[in-house]
Amino acid sequence: MSHRFLILEDGTVIKGSGFGHDSGSYGEIVFTTAMTGYLESITDPSYRGQMLVFAAPTIGNYPLQNGKMESDRAQVSAVITRDAHSTLYAGESGTQLDRFLKENGVPGIDGVDTRLLVRKIREHGVMKAYISDTPEFPDVWPDPMAADLVGPVSTTSSYTVAGVGKRNILYIDVGTKTSLVESISEIFSLTVVPYSENFSNMKKEYDAIFVSNGPGDPSHPALAKVREFLKSNTGKLPIFGVCLGHQLLALSGGGRTIKMKFGHRGTNHAVTDGKNIFITSHNHGYAVDPDSIAGTSLKIGQRDINDGTIEMLYDHENSVYSVQYHPEGSPGPKDYSQFYALMAKVVEDYYA
Repeated sequence: MSHRFLILEDGTVIKGSGFGHDSGSYGEIVFTTAMTGYLESITDPSYRGQMLVFAAPTIGNYPLQNGKMESDRAQVSAVITRDAHSTLYAGESGTQLDRFLKENGVPGIDGVDTRLLVRKIREHGVMKAYISDTPEFPDVWPDPMAADLVGPVSTTSSYTVAGVGKRNILYIDVGTKTSLVESISEIFSLTVVPYSENFSNMKKEYDAIFVSNGPGDPSHPALAKVREFLKSNTGKLPIFGVCLGHQLLALSGGGRTIKMKFGHRGTNHAVTDGKNIFITSHNHGYAVDPDSIAGTSLKIGQRDINDGTIEMLYDHENSVYSVQYHPEGSPGPKDYSQFYALMAKVVEDYYA
């Protein structure tokens, strides 16, 4: 393997071994504490614009199964590892990590002290970073989150999914995971539309609205149409959201969002509703500002046990419900997969 360099905006330069695609890269460097689910993480659209550090030391020590992909391609800007089993034999149904990254144009850097990186990110916050074949310090450090990250990962055209049940839901794709579509289709049929849909001209052939997960800043101008559509429909039919969709619902309801110091990314985040504890799967760098919820019709239903981040919002009167985490897991636990049962009940009660 050739040498590669990881260059952080604080001046840190780390030498490692290159694998994956033979190219440079740039993005916001973040870490996940998940010990498994490599392929699910690498193909999750919520990681668009980000370099992913795997905090667990050994990565790729089981074959990548193509059926576990959360989108049709890798979404991360780069993969950073301590000990990558990048050429593990995968058999006919899977592929090697190194080969998969090569085919998807994603560079990797191995042999990195990922514990040092995680400590640095936790102490100083997320940073911008380059991967390069040389240790030269770049002059330009644009903000990766300033771009429209949803555009490249939202569907380009509408499509339908024949699901279970008699109700149809308008599914707004702002960078959805495949497993999320599959989970919602177990309770509703779906009309999936891009974030850029002309909502004003759309026929109202749906019983509820759902907003998916996705990357980047929920207050980005590119998402203005989605926020306005949610605001104009609040109280007119049930509305649900997950991850970025949760944040967009908060903004449409009068709340604000803030960028977190280093975000939540992993499969072991404990969430409580005050009585029960759920272990949940997270991937987000923004959160709803708790102070901004006061004075709105939204109520806080769940919080993160470690730092108090809002994990669930609800508005019973207007039939609005959202969670910050991923109830479908993939990767991760399904402790609160009951969110989907809640969605089904809310819709049935609304039209009863």
